Amino acid sequence: MGDVLDVDDAAGTVRTAGDLTGRGVGFECGPQTPPGTFIYDSDGSVTVRFKVAGQSPAGFAGLAQADAGAMISFDRASSVFVVFSEVTQTGMADTRSVAADIVRRYWAGSWDDRLAAVTDVVSAASATVLAASKGGASAELRAAASVGAGPLALADLAGGVTVATSKSVGLQWTGSAVTPFHRVVRLSRNWMNRIEVRYGAKQPGRGASPVPVPAIVVEEAHDDPGSVLEQVQADAQLPFNDEPTPRKGA
Repeated sequence: MGDVLDVDDAAGTVRTAGDLTGRGVGFECGPQTPPGTFIYDSDGSVTVRFKVAGQSPAGFAGLAQADAGAMISFDRASSVFVVFSEVTQTGMADTRSVAADIVRRYWAGSWDDRLAAVTDVVSAASATVLAASKGGASAELRAAASVGAGPLALADLAGGVTVATSKSVGLQWTGSAVTPFHRVVRLSRNWMNRIEVRYGAKQPGRGASPVPVPAIVVEEAHDDPGSVLEQVQADAQLPFNDEPTPRKGA
């Protein structure tokens, strides 16, 4: 929350650039309502088979009879299996004041047009991510001993698992305290173009004869921050509770 990034669209790079507080932009954050479930089917290219402790189903080679776990099978290359548990969402309580502060700094020349800010994050207590490098890939996951002998659910495969065996799985990651989703905003390109046309310069308050920021410009940010700020469309960003359609590959 509040991290500032330098986003170079031409080069396709994103670099850290401090935070809003360090740049004189204050904000307050608060809990939001995260989506209850994130599901992406990958067109049915990933199959999950569960194994209960004490059983020895056919096809499992890396798990002992006493182990509980699952086999993940990938039909296509680049298919991804992801599980997050205990998801929470935090966001800025008032984007209007943030938009107004950024507008003031852009006008004065202290906010570059490549800068963007993180306004919302979705965090997870634990996660597991597997990605196939080619079709026919597979992995066996051993669940934590605390899962017990009962039937498993997908949430049991988040974080507290180990990869017992794998074949053609290019990415294997399991861990805790992760931030898988985030929202990043920057000054709208359309808004900056309007400022340049209306006032004859990209940053009218910058230069030998600085022009004070008109009240109407700040009021626009307060009244309609969505007309001033736009979301950066980066592959790392995924939907929040107000955007129900997942991006491809999520």
